[in-house]
Amino acid sequence: MSRMAQKEKLMKRKEKLGAFILLLAGLITVGCSKRTPRHSSQLNNSAETTTLSSSSKKVTKKEVKKDYKKLYQPVFEDYQKILTSPKDTASIASLSQSLHATERPINSWAIENAVNQADEMRYAFADLNNDGIEELLIADLNLSGKYFLTGLYYLQAGKPVLLAEGFVAGHGGARNATLVYKGGEVLELSWSSGTGQGYGTLYQLNAKQEQATILQEKEIQIQANDIAADFGKNASDQIDLRGLEWQEFEVSGRTTKSETQLKAPWNANKSAKLEAFIKDWGERLGQPNYQKGIAGGDVGADHLYTLRDDGPSEKMNAEYTDTGLGNAQYRIVERYSNWDKYPDVHSYFFAITNTGETIVFHSPTTNGGIMYLKPTENTEIQAEFKRLVEED
Repeated sequence: MSRMAQKEKLMKRKEKLGAFILLLAGLITVGCSKRTPRHSSQLNNSAETTTLSSSSKKVTKKEVKKDYKKLYQPVFEDYQKILTSPKDTASIASLSQSLHATERPINSWAIENAVNQADEMRYAFADLNNDGIEELLIADLNLSGKYFLTGLYYLQAGKPVLLAEGFVAGHGGARNATLVYKGGEVLELSWSSGTGQGYGTLYQLNAKQEQATILQEKEIQIQANDIAADFGKNASDQIDLRGLEWQEFEVSGRTTKSETQLKAPWNANKSAKLEAFIKDWGERLGQPNYQKGIAGGDVGADHLYTLRDDGPSEKMNAEYTDTGLGNAQYRIVERYSNWDKYPDVHSYFFAITNTGETIVFHSPTTNGGIMYLKPTENTEIQAEFKRLVEED
């Protein structure tokens, strides 16, 4: 099995969904039906919050980090187990039974994502609501340098509480995303990638280690350009996670590798070889002038859907990348269309999956907003792409 397949097995579906976060645990399959709020029995429903005066004794940043790591120690103990777990399905499935840091369990998809992306997991402490007490944030650092928040913990009466999560399900279309806003507001969204329908909860972190308050909770319809639109939140109010002091987990028996040390399965040399092949292949088929890009206007990766004969179409967890590295299930490295035949156009998308598989998708559609993809039946183009990916 290749290095990429070993590293990324089951890293199924983070993110970012186009302009989404991607976003990224028991599997939650969210539809448009109503459900019981996740924490209704545990959280205050009053919209009132309190503030804490800043008269506490000052300590150094190093001392604070050390103290808070001790306060959140049960969480770090759970992640010690997660980040050292074997990456086989059986081990991951049984892992959740041994995690007991918080009353709310870590979602199984969040666990699986963390196991398969152990080298990229980071943590940071931050006082999100300016009450002098720091919260614990856990995130996946992707190759673009952005952080996808997978878990947010706060202290309640001295004990850690898991408030919100982010994950992308390996199958079934479940998505979860957590956004953090100035003033200590935390928005958790759960939805289905197929319908965009789901449920959202807006929390307020309170002072004095009190329970978080539910400000709003309702059914939602995810919008491609603004996943927080249903709650009236603005991107300008969102905290940029890149500004936090992120640290690697200290995990015994494991060495980490930086993203630059990963061997990319695609590069400029392979791209040039594919371009030459496509030119010759198209001419032999009587479909000359295949060129890079999509005829009729490019389409964002978050607007790609599967074209299925056995069921409804489903939004693909895809991203465009020049290297084949990334966080989505499908990392699309090349796109070609026979532009001269527009609007009778054939488009091909060359993808490497998160398990290292190569797939060439074909799309007969020319809709500038959405495209529907299906694995090509042309064995020659599929075989050549596979050969190039596996080439040293």
